[in-house]
Amino acid sequence: ESISKMLACGTSILGVKYYTCGNEHCPHVKYLCNTCHCRACPSCGKKATDQWIAVQNNRLPDCPWQHLVFTLPDTLWPLFFYNRWLLDALFRLAADNLIYTAKRRGLRVGIFGALHTYGRRLNWHPHVHLSVTAGGLDEQGVWKN
Repeated sequence: ESISKMLACGTSILGVKYYTCGNEHCPHVKYLCNTCHCRACPSCGKKATDQWIAVQNNRLPDCPWQHLVFTLPDTLWPLFFYNRWLLDALFRLAADNLIYTAKRRGLRVGIFGALHTYGRRLNWHPHVHLSVTAGGLDEQGVWKN
């Protein structure tokens, strides 16, 4: 069903809205085809992603960020495939590692992340993406790089 909607996205198959000028003598009509609103759709999904990013950017501190990826050797992938509960531990270990390192320097850092279980080739490839502030607050609340 989702694939059918995506293929029909932006076409008249999903319906059409039309808008006319308020002036009854104006011949212009604007037709807009409905969209699928599917996350996987290249068009609709990008819009949703862009909107999500805008909201997050307003929530996050305005400072430099570092993007890090924590991966596992492929020999461990089956262990996580058959024991999905370990994925939570993988995520926590990655974040805790950064928090510990910052704490040793007397800093509190900001972190947000995402767990990805598949790679670009759509194969099972568990890994963690974390964004961490490039600096942090010291015990007095002063920003340190």
